[in-house]
Amino acid sequence: MVSVDKANASKQQTSAHVDTLPSPSTTDLSKSRTTPSAISIVATPTPLDSGPFFPSKILKVGSRGEAVLALEKRLTELRYDVGVIDGFYDQQTWQGVVAFQKYARLKRTGTYNLETQKALHVAMLPEGLHPELGLPRIEIDLTRQVLLFFDEQGLDRVIAVSTGSNRKYCEISKKSGKQVCGVARTPQGKFRIQRRISGWRESDLGKLYNPLYFIDGYAIHGSPSVPAYNVSHGCVRISIESSLWFYDTIKNGTPVIVIG
Repeated sequence: MVSVDKANASKQQTSAHVDTLPSPSTTDLSKSRTTPSAISIVATPTPLDSGPFFPSKILKVGSRGEAVLALEKRLTELRYDVGVIDGFYDQQTWQGVVAFQKYARLKRTGTYNLETQKALHVAMLPEGLHPELGLPRIEIDLTRQVLLFFDEQGLDRVIAVSTGSNRKYCEISKKSGKQVCGVARTPQGKFRIQRRISGWRESDLGKLYNPLYFIDGYAIHGSPSVPAYNVSHGCVRISIESSLWFYDTIKNGTPVIVIG
């Protein structure tokens, strides 16, 4: 994982408010991990232990401390990409929380609230739907708006994405200056990573960071804007931070399956 220094930011003062939630029944969460190294997927997953957990606080962007640290560890243990585990709730932590909310079919707030608290207490390791594709592989779920990356050992990371909005559009090309019209739809089916461009690329419809193309002009790419819902022109947006390790890890030829 590419390290992003949140430590300096965590030393700054913030006015973010931390509220208290009613505590549900607790479980013994005694084992701790701070890195998302892969493990094999089993047929029937079981709840994971994540170390001391603080489930009774509302946490959001700007929050910091032991409760945030425990939340980051828990999400990382479940393979959700929260970035650096440092006790600071930044935008990448928000992405990890949203990814969990999406997979669990919760309201996509990006805030660690009571609903998320209860679900995270009993959460199991996410499972892929297409093991027949083998390892490694990428599964993109358009309904849940998440990407699951499996390496040679099994599930490695779960990433929040924003895919095609399924709406018609007509926009002026940022390259040619001509009008470009179409339907913002992400193609479904089985593909492979075909090619890549390092760094920023200017397309007709906007900028793409570290794009990995899986069919024609459709790519999985970094973007500074990855909201909780599908708003893209058809590409699969992931956060800039996620795109750093993703670009370096994924090889050309890796199978990609996109399901609705």
